[in-house]
Amino acid sequence: MMITCLFGSSRNNGNSKVIINKLLDETNHQIINLYEANIEKVSDYRHSNGPIPTPHQDDYDQILKKVLDSEVIVLSTPLYWYSMSASLKLFIDRWTESLRDDTRKDFKSIMSSKKFIVVIVGGDNPTIKAKPLINQFRYIFEFMNITHYSFLIGNGVAPSEVLNDTKMMKKVKTLNINLKKTFKSD
Repeated sequence: MMITCLFGSSRNNGNSKVIINKLLDETNHQIINLYEANIEKVSDYRHSNGPIPTPHQDDYDQILKKVLDSEVIVLSTPLYWYSMSASLKLFIDRWTESLRDDTRKDFKSIMSSKKFIVVIVGGDNPTIKAKPLINQFRYIFEFMNITHYSFLIGNGVAPSEVLNDTKMMKKVKTLNINLKKTFKSD
């Protein structure tokens, strides 16, 4: 059993990474750095009459396979201008194509069987100002029939500042214990 974390931060040593490392400690997991991945923008041809261009030549399919093979998906993003990072948004936008891909007829039902953990870290009162992003994720999950999800919202701007958010750290510790019971690393 595997946990896949889609890490959507431009800082590899920032607060989002601190939380991910604590959350996934001693679990069977993989972290995919979306900021370093090559994911092209979505091509939406739902209403086109012409031929669909050749498929993307990027990392999306490889990353998606890892997601589909996992039981738990962690979506990690800093709170960027009250939304998710561009790299995470690009990945989720591409679900549009996956929903219409004949080779992925079960995409929506497979995704709906996963458990999702959304990790959001930001400054400037993130428990309040992340609400639009939380709602955005809820609408995404609703559309995808995903019912098993939770949110971890942390406060931090400077690297490792999130460690001072005692409520967040307590939730991370509890969730890590639960994940370790199911997803022990070898």
